[in-house]
Parts: sequence; C-alpha cells; structure tokens
Amino acid sequence: MKPYPFSGPFSGTLTFVDVRDRERLREQDELIEYQHEERGLGAWLNRNRWLLLRLFIVIVLTFGATMIAEQFAYGREGGPKELSVDQVNNGQLPAGVQLGDYVRITGTPDVGENITIETLGTEESRIGVAQRYLVSYFYVRLEETGDNLLVQTVEQLPDFRGGEKVWEGKLSNVGTVIFQDTTVESLQWANFPTDAGVLVVETGDTPETYNNLFPAYTSVLVVWALSLFWLVWKRNKPFI
Repeated sequence: MKPYPFSGPFSGTLTFVDVRDRERLREQDELIEYQHEERGLGAWLNRNRWLLLRLFIVIVLTFGATMIAEQFAYGREGGPKELSVDQVNNGQLPAGVQLGDYVRITGTPDVGENITIETLGTEESRIGVAQRYLVSYFYVRLEETGDNLLVQTVEQLPDFRGGEKVWEGKLSNVGTVIFQDTTVESLQWANFPTDAGVLVVETGDTPETYNNLFPAYTSVLVVWALSLFWLVWKRNKPFI
C-alpha cells in the first residue's frame, strides 16, 4: 500500500493497494536474474561459494569420522585372539585373524646383553628404535619367531629381562606401521627384517586405549551429523 496526498474539496490521503501476485512477480524477477547470469565455471563457483564451503566442511568431517569409525570398531573388540608361534613361522594366521585385530602372542624377547644408550638401536643391542615427533617406538624379535614377527612398544623401553612374556596389541606389519619410512630405516640400522609383510604386534594399541577416548569420538560423530543436516538445510544460503 502506498499513500498519495491530494488537494481538493476534501483534503486527505488516498491509499492504493498493490493487488498483484507478489509471488509470481518474485519468480519473474528470479527468472530474469537467471537469464542474465554469467556462464562459465568461475561464475558458477562464485554463485555457489556458500554451498561449496559447506560441502568442504562436510568432506573434512567425513574423513575424520571414517577414521574414528575404524578405531571405534577396534575398541569394541573383546579379548585378544591367540597367535600360534608355529603358524606365524609358517607364514599363516589362525582362522578369523587378520590385520587390525587385537591379538596375543607368548614369547621371549631376543635382545643383546649390556644394552647402553650408545648401542641402543644398533645390531649389537638387537633393539630397533624409530623416533618421530619426540615419540620413540621400540622393536624387538622373539626367540620363538625370529624374523617372522616383531613386537613394538611405545615411548619407554620395557624390561625385556625375565624370559617368556605375553604380548598383546594390534596386529600390523612393517608395511602398515606408523611412520613407515622412518621405521624401515631404523630397522635397517638394527639389522632387522624390513619386508612389508613381516608381522608386527603393536602393544601400545589396545582396545582400552580407544575406549578411554569414547567421549571425544562421540562428539566428533555428532558434529559430522550436524554438518550434514546444515548442508541440506542451508545449502547455498550465506552464513549471515
């Protein structure tokens, strides 16, 4: 409605009411605007920058959620699966056991005598040391399995004395351990096997470790679900 003043025998204001279909006019305006849009990839990216930004956030969170889902599944595993020394030496795994499972093996660490800081990580000590970002990963053979399996411990050198021990952790191999290039180089210094298929028991990776992080994992998954809802709801609308 728009008032118009007028003068005459009667003074006052006339009010005109717009009775046109405003929705239809809005659609016509959008059609005219669409017809005048610039063509090309650059123009399309500029028009859909908010949609692309939201999509990028969802992709990043999806990548994180995928990694967390794998760790969450590992944390839900029950007791460790027993590895047989004979099967490991024959290049086999027990039925139902695969890389990434929580496993246990019993064996005697094969280390040198009179280990010192100077000999640690060398062939003399028979202990491989891979260090990255101030974190140390120690590798030892077992007398029962030789070069067919390595045991990995993290951050501090355990007491390898005392004979046979039980080792529990995540089953991996030299080709999939963390910081693979650094690890292979360190294993070479200690004259350890570096074939990608050599099994590794990562004793620092147990389900209990990931269960303690369950609240953090849950919060990440919730944020990921909210980002999907946000993308579908807002799509290309500006943030403000």
